[in-house]
Amino acid sequence: MPGKVQDFFLCSLHLRIVSAVWCG
Repeated sequence: MPGKVQDFFLCSLHLRIVSAVWCG
């Protein structure tokens, strides 16, 4: 994966995890 795409994917995944922990 290109660097920017990988960073975006990891950032999105990280945000999902944080959101799940924060909301749950």
